[in-house]
Amino acid sequence: MLVLAGCATTGGSSSTSAIESFKPGVTTVAEAEAALGQPFQATKLPDGTQQLQYVTKVNSLAQDSTPTTGSSIPKHQQTTVSTMLSFDQNGHFVRAWSNSKASSSNNGPTELGHLNQGDLNRGTGG
Repeated sequence: MLVLAGCATTGGSSSTSAIESFKPGVTTVAEAEAALGQPFQATKLPDGTQQLQYVTKVNSLAQDSTPTTGSSIPKHQQTTVSTMLSFDQNGHFVRAWSNSKASSSNNGPTELGHLNQGDLNRGTGG
């Protein structure tokens, strides 16, 4: 198995529309790379087929826009999308598939620690 690593990432919605335009049995590896740039990883399998992997990272505001208690700093979400393109022995496009992973973070000054139930003592009037 031959593995070649690159450093490019795809560009979000423009890459999605490019991939949707690829025609199985027609679009070539060279055409895919011209449309998307160098892949993050290219793998040539023993049977002569080839897979190209593209990775996209998108930063956005998290779906839950509720501010952190005592702060108006919004929560941010980073979504990583990995897209694989498969090509036959002749270098023609077969299919594409993707998966994504989202992670939320709030790297503001409000991350002071984590409280568990029982960490707070309730005072009694006296």
